[in-house]
Amino acid sequence: MPERVTTKITCSDCGKTASVPFKPTAEKPVYCRECLSKHRLRQSKSQNQRSNPKQAWSRRREGWNGHTEKSITA
Repeated sequence: MPERVTTKITCSDCGKTASVPFKPTAEKPVYCRECLSKHRLRQSKSQNQRSNPKQAWSRRREGWNGHTEKSITA
């Protein structure tokens, strides 16, 4: 079984020292376990706020050009 490689990091939020199971890149922030869970919670809340079921239903009814379908009355 291959040995798990960990890298010591400094959390971009709180400044704690932690270990992560990957080699971080310079472009992205790296978080400790506690700060990562806070960021994931915030992200999931913001995604839930963006998806309104009524809006999703109306988007499904719209045609490809963005106009709603009109019913023909006889």
